[in-house]
Amino acid sequence: MNQKKQPALENGVNINGSITVAKNAGFCFGVKRAVEFMDAEIEKKSLIYSVGELIHNRVFNERLKKNGVRFITRDQLSTISEKDSTVFIRAHGERKDVLKKLSESDVKIVNATCPFVTKIHDIVSNDSKTADLIIIIGDRNHPEIEGIISNVEETCQCVCFSDSDELRQFLSENPDIYKNVTVVAQTTLNVSVWQECCDYLKAKIPSVKIYNTICSVTEKRQTETEKIAKESDIVIVVGSPGSSNTKKLFEIAKKNCEKAILIETSEGLKDYPREIFRGKNIGITAGASTPFSIIQEVIYTMTDLINEELSFAEMLDSTFITLNQGERVTGTISAVTPAEIHVDLKIKHTGIIPFDEVTDDSSVDLMKEYSPGDKIEAIVVKFNDSEGTVLLSKKRIDSIKNWERINDTLDSGEIVNGKVKEAIKGGYIVLYDALRVFVPASQSGVPMNGDANSIVGKTVPMKIIEVNKFKKRVIGSIKQASRVINKQQKENFFATAEIGQKFTGTVRSIVPYGVFVDLGGVDGMVHISQLTWNRIKDPSEVVKVGQKLDVYIREIDKEKKRISLGCKLDEDNPWTKFETNFKVGDVIDVKVVNLFPFGAFAEIIPGVDGLIHISQVSDKQLKSVSEVLNPGDVVEVKITAINSEENKVSLSAKALLNDSQPAIHDSETEQSESETDRT
Repeated sequence: MNQKKQPALENGVNINGSITVAKNAGFCFGVKRAVEFMDAEIEKKSLIYSVGELIHNRVFNERLKKNGVRFITRDQLSTISEKDSTVFIRAHGERKDVLKKLSESDVKIVNATCPFVTKIHDIVSNDSKTADLIIIIGDRNHPEIEGIISNVEETCQCVCFSDSDELRQFLSENPDIYKNVTVVAQTTLNVSVWQECCDYLKAKIPSVKIYNTICSVTEKRQTETEKIAKESDIVIVVGSPGSSNTKKLFEIAKKNCEKAILIETSEGLKDYPREIFRGKNIGITAGASTPFSIIQEVIYTMTDLINEELSFAEMLDSTFITLNQGERVTGTISAVTPAEIHVDLKIKHTGIIPFDEVTDDSSVDLMKEYSPGDKIEAIVVKFNDSEGTVLLSKKRIDSIKNWERINDTLDSGEIVNGKVKEAIKGGYIVLYDALRVFVPASQSGVPMNGDANSIVGKTVPMKIIEVNKFKKRVIGSIKQASRVINKQQKENFFATAEIGQKFTGTVRSIVPYGVFVDLGGVDGMVHISQLTWNRIKDPSEVVKVGQKLDVYIREIDKEKKRISLGCKLDEDNPWTKFETNFKVGDVIDVKVVNLFPFGAFAEIIPGVDGLIHISQVSDKQLKSVSEVLNPGDVVEVKITAINSEENKVSLSAKALLNDSQPAIHDSETEQSESETDRT
């Protein structure tokens, strides 16, 4: 039995010195995007209609039909009656009138039009409002061209040419009548044809607006095919004969090598005698609508054909390369798709690791996490000789490694991170690498009556508290992990905390005497007297739960783990502002805030009050201050004394009534001020 050597899909990489595979062979961005959209809809089990074939590939479309996808023509849109149906717009795009008709129906529309095609729609739609002529270079019978033309304004003429000869003929028959001309290309147009047209147009119409709308991947694919063809004796182009870009690749290959062959699948190689391939340099490329699996099979078949003359020793060695179910193997990644990883195991079977045998995490992007050429370890699950594949599982070998690691974690008490996959009866399933860990509700940290889904999808710390490998059961605790983390955070905090240190914390709770602030796993308290320089009766007047608060450490007890915080900064002290702006003898307006038997307190500036003693309220003898003043009154007074040590200010209204007489400050006044708490 001959050994099939699986090649890496890298440009310039020779397989056994005789096969070169194009790096850009297979699905392009737009097709890959449309296929991913379709696969997502198929998983939803909805009734799917596709207006025309999704991509130009018979084998792939047959698979879609087996999955229930119905291909219809534009004329059959009216036959769709089911309201829960999904209508798919393929990568080529669709005519504007068809999209309008669908949008007015009850069906769901999945528009998988390639963004490069949509860009052309926008260009012709905008330019045709002012242009005399829109020229499209491409196949006028292709659905992509039909969609582009439908976006041209009716007031603007639109013509389509397949090559420079048709373009020259049109302009020679219509000389010098067009001044405002816009030119675009079909995304899969032959690059050399486009260049010929552009050169002619620039010479004929200097003011022409040319948009190179050929897909960048198409351009790279064609350039690469030309290079490979020049270096090869035979080029095999894999793709549908009805695919525009595949036909262009075939034309390029045919011009630049001894022989070009167009096949749809590896079966097409049977039409050619094996002798023509032996001793030849073979190039392989594929159209944008060709699935990777078909390309891979062509490569395997061709490798067999050119390797039939292996030496007896090589054939003997290859017969000893065998694998058994359950065996651990290490291979080289040859290709990665969104759905699976292909692995070269140096045997005749291709290793396949489906997505669900890589990970249980649906958010993982295989194409970002894994790359061709990387080594990967897996377990052999099942052979499929008819398809020439072997099913592998990375997840299972990860599970074996994780059981070993999870036991070490249990013994060490290490805190690990896992992603909460779902809430189930009695608790949660948390993914830790490839293992499913059960976290009981009582160990989740979610309150008894709290939202059970509040932690679903989040990455959480977890402590492993029980492992039973035979029952395949692992139990974890988020609550215990949080306690360990909080304890460590407190120890770290108090080891470095110092008086005067500043933080931005979060108000966790409010009590009548102050607020508790979370400094990052450690709480400190700001007493009501330290919240603000202004008078408040309740902390909720100035702060709210969840609010960010700038604080500093006033006092710290590292033994009892207690922290006293402050918010009031000296530079904000209203008394400092008062002394800067006021002096004895100043006449000012003040607002009465409180009345007492001995006098009235009035606000000079926010945070600084002065006392108007009852004897200084009026030049008349009063039994009660309320005979003259009420809270809220604004009165004119004179500052008669300032006590900076005790932050007290004496005010007098009486002094202004008889300014020629000095204000009276007797011992009774001073006594009242010192023995009464200002509020």
